[in-house]
Amino acid sequence: MDRQTINTVSPPSAEAVLASLATGVIITDTFARITFINRAAAAAFGVDSKSAPGLPFGEIIGHEQVKKMILEITGSAGDRCSGETPLTLNITVNGNEQYFKVEVAPVFEGGVFTGVACLLSDITHYKRVDRLKTQFVATISHEFRNPLTSIVMATDLLLDGARRENPEEPRMLLSAIREDGQRLKRLVDNLLELSRLEEGQIKMEMESVEVAEMVSLAIGPLQLQLKEKNITLTEDIPENLPEVFVDATKATWILTNLVGNAIRYTPRGGEIAIAATHRKNKVYISVTDSGAGIPENYHEKIFEKFTQVKGRANVGGAGLGLAIAKEIVEAHGGRIWVESRVNEGACFTFTLPIKPKEDNNYEQNSLG
Repeated sequence: MDRQTINTVSPPSAEAVLASLATGVIITDTFARITFINRAAAAAFGVDSKSAPGLPFGEIIGHEQVKKMILEITGSAGDRCSGETPLTLNITVNGNEQYFKVEVAPVFEGGVFTGVACLLSDITHYKRVDRLKTQFVATISHEFRNPLTSIVMATDLLLDGARRENPEEPRMLLSAIREDGQRLKRLVDNLLELSRLEEGQIKMEMESVEVAEMVSLAIGPLQLQLKEKNITLTEDIPENLPEVFVDATKATWILTNLVGNAIRYTPRGGEIAIAATHRKNKVYISVTDSGAGIPENYHEKIFEKFTQVKGRANVGGAGLGLAIAKEIVEAHGGRIWVESRVNEGACFTFTLPIKPKEDNNYEQNSLG
């Protein structure tokens, strides 16, 4: 029986392991000079990992709090351990704000103090979640408070029987209560819809729909608002446009939301245009308004939850509509974006898949 040669592979060195970690690692000697820094830490602090070793920590890393933590340990030969209280550090990396949890601890070899280890864990995601929660509470509290205050005031007037000499007043108060109640219902519905979409609980009931029909259904409920603001709405929907393969209710909702937003931000006597074009296996639908426009730094942010453009008139809304629209569009395999300049209006465009056909070269799985 032939002997088989077994090739053994040496395990990677400790330095190689540390160098490849996503967690930032910096090690100093007893004089607070850097002896090792991995790629993650170098990127976080914006330093050269090759030239940093041998240089004083404070000279390379310009963060006084971290420097102080390390010097406390080196100054006490490892007796004082600042690592018991982690520090949260806010750093701008490549123009993006990031947060790191910084922990430092003395390093001992054979019972002898040899330096300090500094670990940086990226907690940006958790900070953003916390910020989103805070923003959610503030936004929803504001959006609920106004209609609830109006409802309570109107109800008190009805109960007190004030101004009974005006027989129309009870009807006006009830109408106001109904309007505010509907506003609250829309807000709750949007929250539930967004929650279901994010959890993947929404079932898509796909069918073939004509874009012109979808546009007609979308703008129907908005005709009164258009008339009140004397806004001209034009449509450019080609007759030969292929049908889209979508969840009709949800796709129509996207259009209603975009046109509704356009109405809110378009001045009296302004213009709104709805257009559609066909490219390859997608239909591109756009809603353009003659409103105040959107600053470029908000072009992506406005599709995030609870984001509203600063400085724009307060026209209500919790900043949920575009976030929901984005989720629905992406669920159809499409995308949505905005093109806009301040004082030059805004154009929102989204794509939907066309109806699959067996007798053409269109992709059969448009949602892929």
